[in-house]
Amino acid sequence: MISILLPIYNGERYLRESIDSVLNQSFKNFELLVGFNGTIDNSKEILHTYNDPRIKIFDYGSDKGKAKTLNKLLKQSKYDWIALQDDDDIWIQTKLEKQILLINEYDVIGTFIHYINENGSIIGKPNLSTSSFDIQKKSIAGENQVANTSAIFKKLDTFYINGWKEELDGIEDYDFWLRLMFIDKKFINIPEELVHHRLHSKSNFNTKIFNLNKIL
Repeated sequence: MISILLPIYNGERYLRESIDSVLNQSFKNFELLVGFNGTIDNSKEILHTYNDPRIKIFDYGSDKGKAKTLNKLLKQSKYDWIALQDDDDIWIQTKLEKQILLINEYDVIGTFIHYINENGSIIGKPNLSTSSFDIQKKSIAGENQVANTSAIFKKLDTFYINGWKEELDGIEDYDFWLRLMFIDKKFINIPEELVHHRLHSKSNFNTKIFNLNKIL
């Protein structure tokens, strides 16, 4: 069983695509925890059109911050494995099915991804490694090797490192993977593009400046 965490901040444009790609997974044993954080668009109305018992909605009012919302949702999760979804990314239908086969061998299971633009067209892909050694080596050198919404990972490990650092909102995922590497967790990226990660001007990563050396 997997708990999927989906923070939403004004995600109405792509939200339905994102949710549908989760609900249409060939692997069905999951819960989808949705957390609204400061949303003022029509995202809530879109969510309430769904009638799926696997969806659980939490409204955190004006308390903004993706990392903060993830930490809150984590405490509400029921299952031992955690997955992350963004309100503008798309999962390929067999994503979870292929990842669940590896849970007895790895602690963090990611996949290759495609980049898509605002219109959903594929515009490229990052150069990701598959082996745990290479993933960690490159990440520690400053090249994030784990695509956030591709990964599933153990909830106990997440609690062990105290979740996501809220002061790093926007790059909290990179720091999160590095801290799991520090406690010798085993990583893999399935060499198949099972996520479409959307790049657009309003994404957190594109609107903030970070000191990567300080994080490293």
